[in-house]
Amino acid sequence: MSNRYHQLKVAVLVTDGFEQAELLEPKKALEAAGATVHILSDKSDSVQGFKHVDKGESVAVDGSLDTARPEEYSAVLLPGGVVNGDAMRLLPQARNFVRAANDAEKPIASICHGGWLLISAGIAKGRTVTSWPSLQDDFRNAGSQWVDQEVVRDENFVSSRKPTDIPAFNNEFMKLLDEQQRREQRQQPSAAGGEESVTEAGGVAGSSQPRLSEKGSAPPAPPAHENEAFAVAHGESPQSDG
Repeated sequence: MSNRYHQLKVAVLVTDGFEQAELLEPKKALEAAGATVHILSDKSDSVQGFKHVDKGESVAVDGSLDTARPEEYSAVLLPGGVVNGDAMRLLPQARNFVRAANDAEKPIASICHGGWLLISAGIAKGRTVTSWPSLQDDFRNAGSQWVDQEVVRDENFVSSRKPTDIPAFNNEFMKLLDEQQRREQRQQPSAAGGEESVTEAGGVAGSSQPRLSEKGSAPPAPPAHENEAFAVAHGESPQSDG
């Protein structure tokens, strides 16, 4: 295990119905780099994952969204899954958590249907993002710029479309965590004299422009997959990817 992120704690906001790979693979990469990863949920013991439409692994819950404190975490991870994504956006605790993280300019990484929470929390307006293709109208209606890329970085947001994008998603998220760790290290000695949010380049945070990744090679999902995701969201078919 590396000590790259030994000072960082990452909150994963999730409930039953998450896409398994979109939680477990980033979690594994973060823990291998030394980060502490906590599963925060409205469920008390464990949450149920899915592999596309098949039931997958259950993951133990580390803490409750009712009592979790956003200020104790350095970043937020939002896995996808239609059922999970639709349920999380309805939870006031989850919406408040990501709002607080965004207000503090902490990294927020969303993949697939995990991005729904950004919309419902009211923090997607003016941001450039990607997601599972069926969410693009939701993002545009929320005032976002939606693009079809394997990974997109916009200030403190990182987003991807689906499980096949996870390697690029992890890589970009970890770059953002490198910046967050340097930021926290710079703020520690200035606690007595007041803190100023500083960017990686040394300027005041909030002055950077959105940065987009290079366009990925993965093709967009076919219309049939979008139709399946819509049907699942309305209780008409099994859960789709992400």
